[in-house]
Amino acid sequence: MNNAIFRSLVLGANVTGTFVEGYHYVEETLPINKSKEALEFCKWIDESIGGASIQNIGMLYKAFKNPTDKELCKYTNELKERISFIKTL
Repeated sequence: MNNAIFRSLVLGANVTGTFVEGYHYVEETLPINKSKEALEFCKWIDESIGGASIQNIGMLYKAFKNPTDKELCKYTNELKERISFIKTL
């Protein structure tokens, strides 16, 4: 996926509140050959991380595509903990 797709997904999530709902909001703007992967990625963000921003969505996509990479797993776990903490405030 590329930066234009990431921007669309973040925009959709900002408007709707979740990445899966945001996906459906911007679905028609996404390339058809990337739409299934984009939806799975959005599900993963909502279920595994709890959110994302334009600054970290590229790194999260790398983690999504490489689930056994220890450095990426460490990054995603730290981000998940920060997002979880912020949601408690």
